Amino acid sequence: MIKNKVIKLDIGCGERKKKGFVGIDIDPNSDADIIASALDLPIENDSIDEIQSSHLIEHFLPKETQRFFDEIYRVLKRGKLANIKIDKDWTKKRLLAKDSTHKYRYKTKEIKKMLEKFSYKKVKDKIFFFRLYQPRRKIFIKLIK
Repeated sequence: MIKNKVIKLDIGCGERKKKGFVGIDIDPNSDADIIASALDLPIENDSIDEIQSSHLIEHFLPKETQRFFDEIYRVLKRGKLANIKIDKDWTKKRLLAKDSTHKYRYKTKEIKKMLEKFSYKKVKDKIFFFRLYQPRRKIFIKLIK
């Protein structure tokens, strides 16, 4: 008997693909296993057991971000989890200056409106310390289809 294989995606993995995950990134110089856009995933519907994505959404405008969440919903199996982390930084100016490919600074209220399809959604704006004395501001999202 063949057991179903658990498939986990790290979308927008860049050069730091999470261990045990299949990496997807648009950059051919990344650590990705699959070179593709996060807005058009080459993945079958209802086939993924877990998704993680970190520091990707700030590179999208709101319409693109909605499409990203729609793609996650499409590929994720019912009852399965997605964890998303968005760089928020302290101000829009600082976020956009940090990386020339950043396009938008999201508010939790905006993100919550994009997640209506999911059966469970938790969106939290959080300040935490990275290394000693380096405060960071991020939005953490937990979704279940």
